[in-house]
Amino acid sequence: MADTPHKVAIIGPLLDDPAGPEWAALARAGATVIPARGGSEDEVIGSCADADVVMCLSGAPFTERVFASLPRLLFLQQCSVGFDRIDLDAATRHGVMVANSPLFCIEEVSDHAAMLILACARKLPQQLHAATRHGWNRLAALDDAGPIHRLRGKTLGFVAFGRIARLAAEKLAGFGLTYLAYDPLLGPGDVDRWKVELVTLDELCRRSDVVSMHAPLNPVTRHMLGEAQFRAMKPTAYFVNTSRGATVDQAALIRALQEGWIAGAGLDVLEKEPPDPQDPILALPNVLLTPHTAGYSLDAMADNRRQTVAQVIRVLARDWPTVLLNPDVKPRARFRPASGQR
Repeated sequence: MADTPHKVAIIGPLLDDPAGPEWAALARAGATVIPARGGSEDEVIGSCADADVVMCLSGAPFTERVFASLPRLLFLQQCSVGFDRIDLDAATRHGVMVANSPLFCIEEVSDHAAMLILACARKLPQQLHAATRHGWNRLAALDDAGPIHRLRGKTLGFVAFGRIARLAAEKLAGFGLTYLAYDPLLGPGDVDRWKVELVTLDELCRRSDVVSMHAPLNPVTRHMLGEAQFRAMKPTAYFVNTSRGATVDQAALIRALQEGWIAGAGLDVLEKEPPDPQDPILALPNVLLTPHTAGYSLDAMADNRRQTVAQVIRVLARDWPTVLLNPDVKPRARFRPASGQR
């Protein structure tokens, strides 16, 4: 890279403290940090026009138009596990390297998934709704909740069984659950350690008492759970989602919740965020909803700052990032590594 100062644009609440060590590390690497915005294509283009590197902790759209409009951009560091709003093919065509943060918040999201699974098993959504309606009234709360069964002996089905699902399985190991997983990328030897039985998605839906979604969002997984899957589930079963809202057909989920195809849901994500104020899912008494906060902790944010800034500094030092989502970019990359780097 050139010896002139490099501009690193920051989208989202990542480096909010100019006195923090990450700002100092970037300055030592010859970078100037500039705040940027990511609410729309136009905001990204306007606020990142001079950036050599963009660090993004948000769902900012990086589309064909955005990449075509940022001719200086060498490297996009998405500071989250998910990267579904980035057009990787477009990035590659325009010679832009893209990395994500695959270890970000895996402890937090697995904790949150376990929390929602336990909350659903104890019918916490119904009990909270009853407390709002009736105050401190044990009989009314139990009547609103309906039958509650012990968790031991029940079946938990994981849709995708990656890092977060595996940690959730480990954390719930003491509750006496049977584990199923649907993950076409894995074989039995990949999951034996967690005592997981690999099954089809249909079988998972039919057998599980709780279905927990962990699939990343991509064209294959978009709406992978819809009416057929929710109708296949037990009327006593729960659905938990700490992944991406659009992996689920939310209209079908709402019908399932309203019409009693399933007992309820614990959701950290929705298909549209923020939801419309009149979205019926917000008022359902059998839904426990958190506003996409599963990945947050002070520890996770500190780790993420260190890990993603380290990747940016590698690039500023003319080395390839260690996490490169589009390795096919190398022959055409705008970035030029130091001599001897491949």
